[in-house]
Amino acid sequence: MISLGQIERRFGDNLVLTDASVSIEGRARLGVIGDNGVGKTTLIKILAGVDEADRGVRQAQKGLRIAYGAQIPRMPEGTSILDYVRVGNGEAEQLGAQLAELERMLHADPANEETLAEYGHLQAVFEAGGGYQRQNLCERVLSGLGFAPDTWTRDVSVLSGGEKLRVSLAVLMTAPADLLILDEPTNHLDLAGIEFMEDFVQRYPGAVVVVSHDREFLDATCTKICEVEGGTTTHFVGNYSAYARQRDDNLLAQVRAYKDQAAFVAKEMEYIRRHMAGRNSAQAKGRLKRLQRLELIDKPKGKGARLSLRFAGGRGAQGQTIVEVEGGSATLPDGRVLFRNLDLRVFHGEVLAILGRNGIGKSTLLRALAGMPGAFVRGRIERAVGARAGFFSQEMTELPTTGTVLDAMRTGEIATTEKELRDHLALFLFRDDDVELPVASLSGGEKRRLCLARLTRTSYDFLCLDEPTNHLDIATRERLEQALAAYTGAVIMISHDRALVRSLADRVFWMDEHGGRMFDGGYEQCLARLAEERKAVRAGESAAKAAAPPPPRPQPEPGTATGKIRNPKMFERLEAEIIALEAELGRVRASMNEEAVYRDPAKFKLTQERERELQAQLAAAYERWENWG
Repeated sequence: MISLGQIERRFGDNLVLTDASVSIEGRARLGVIGDNGVGKTTLIKILAGVDEADRGVRQAQKGLRIAYGAQIPRMPEGTSILDYVRVGNGEAEQLGAQLAELERMLHADPANEETLAEYGHLQAVFEAGGGYQRQNLCERVLSGLGFAPDTWTRDVSVLSGGEKLRVSLAVLMTAPADLLILDEPTNHLDLAGIEFMEDFVQRYPGAVVVVSHDREFLDATCTKICEVEGGTTTHFVGNYSAYARQRDDNLLAQVRAYKDQAAFVAKEMEYIRRHMAGRNSAQAKGRLKRLQRLELIDKPKGKGARLSLRFAGGRGAQGQTIVEVEGGSATLPDGRVLFRNLDLRVFHGEVLAILGRNGIGKSTLLRALAGMPGAFVRGRIERAVGARAGFFSQEMTELPTTGTVLDAMRTGEIATTEKELRDHLALFLFRDDDVELPVASLSGGEKRRLCLARLTRTSYDFLCLDEPTNHLDIATRERLEQALAAYTGAVIMISHDRALVRSLADRVFWMDEHGGRMFDGGYEQCLARLAEERKAVRAGESAAKAAAPPPPRPQPEPGTATGKIRNPKMFERLEAEIIALEAELGRVRASMNEEAVYRDPAKFKLTQERERELQAQLAAAYERWENWG
């Protein structure tokens, strides 16, 4: 389908990629990982064709369609969310016109293999974008990404930044394409949205390349991993967990081989030293020559510089209430109620995860718990006497908008020298001239590191963290996880990083419109309880439906077809026939997206004929069903 070979890319004096290679075939599911700043985005831009390599080869099959978007496009005023997604980049409409033209050509020359092959490929791409059911696909994707049907008519120009990102993601996901490239797709999604995204990627008919730091998402969706490090790429078979095992095993083997060789060389050198001038000098000289010809194993390199992170411990006795909310409620200025009658108590030393769908008021509640301005929560909010809260916002609003990295550390809370500030910033990978960078010029990951640097300068009794792992690479996420596990104060966090929540949370507070519910025992127990509740609701609905009397059938006019006596078993067989026909039609249409079918004109033509036969049979069956009395 597409490949990159020996790619080199530099920006000025900065050599980002030196020898990077990628190959995508069929329905590949490739996860691209690596530390922030190593060139992952550069690599996928070259793959997508929106950037060019300085050296190397990019080969793509003719007519390959790629869906990729890194920036939030301008969203024109007066366009609804649904219309914006449905129109997308106009590719679906263009494909429909191209298919109509190819159908006209095939009508004139049905045996033209080149036209058949092109039609087969375009038909598969068209179906990936929803085909003639595009409206349904767009609605399904918007719902999956957290947009309720009553929001689809909202003007895209007035959406928040996070909402615009999700709309842009919906445009990508519904674009007709052979290859879908996603860059951090789980950012700004809630847990339900992430699960929908996982299912979508798994079912996508084309190939998918995803750049992500979400370990559980990579585990659920990817069958191969490409690690970008030091300007080169290394490929691993399996998901992220398999990659981590292979990486550790490889490093262990390299260390063992290095140590074994070093021990062998030391032993040989000792023999040579002792016998070079004695009667065994010939043997010593022979061993020396062999050593000189020996190809030495390089000392295994660990990862580069790593962030050093530690939170100063908080005061308080285990089990002491650190902050409490009673009868909490929040209403937006437009009158929309976020939550009401919310009761919550947080204890010293625990890790509490606040979860729930986007827009339910989690961030509003967290700001109120931390005592931050702008938290319009009514009710009783009480903190332990003298308790200080450290706050980390999703939007990083606590950072100054002007000044340098060094200036941002001068909070006035602690008297300190410039050297002490520089030493502290170095722990967060801001070294030398980096501390003079303007805050406004920092990337999302760099701003996150600066927020953490500020947060660790002071001792807090409890921490309120809103999506702390967004924009952080996997290595930094793991260090944050370790630092929070070692912290002695209370941690209240909003996070959709399931690996983080699963590892740390002692309790989960699940928010809804009625307030929230507490789940003791952590994330797994929360999921299990919610699943049981959903199952019980479905069972109740099924029972109610079964118990309800059937609606009275209208009395037929005497002598009409519906007035005839019908065999109920015949009706059941007709319904079974419709179900079977629909299932087979679904399988046939799915096979049309398979490369082995759409690249073989004869196979594709036979598949099309079978599709038309099934459509005719299904239409006839439905007509009999509708006329049944």
